[in-house]
Amino acid sequence: MPKRSKEDTEITIQTIMDAVVDQILTLGYDKMSYTTLSKQTGISRTGISHHFPKKQDFATALDGRIFRLFVEKLDLDNGLAGFSSSWIAALDDEKFKATLRLLFHHIASSETTSEFAKRGIDRLYDLCLERFGEESQKELEWLLGKSLISLVR
Repeated sequence: MPKRSKEDTEITIQTIMDAVVDQILTLGYDKMSYTTLSKQTGISRTGISHHFPKKQDFATALDGRIFRLFVEKLDLDNGLAGFSSSWIAALDDEKFKATLRLLFHHIASSETTSEFAKRGIDRLYDLCLERFGEESQKELEWLLGKSLISLVR
């Protein structure tokens, strides 16, 4: 069997990643599987696991993309009150909640917090500190707590 070109491999990986984002946002991370990804992409489960041996690898590969999807729902231009209000409003958005579930899943699913979750939380703290100053830290913690509660209610 001839070796696949680097371009073909990149196209395959991008196809998988697009399906992962779609399924995280529509099915949720917990319901996404190698089988559901295979059905959506037409790539065998073995082919998918060749590029992403563990399910955690999807989150790691999508790290920046998921963070951008999350932040695009937030008002970063109208102070801490605008940020907080936009976060509360975004809790009604299924895609926003899906990214929160992914973050919380990776915080709670292992004895040591995954790099994906740690980077996500660190980015949120850094973003708030940079945009809104020290007082934003408590507000972010309140928002994260409210978000967690809203996901189980």
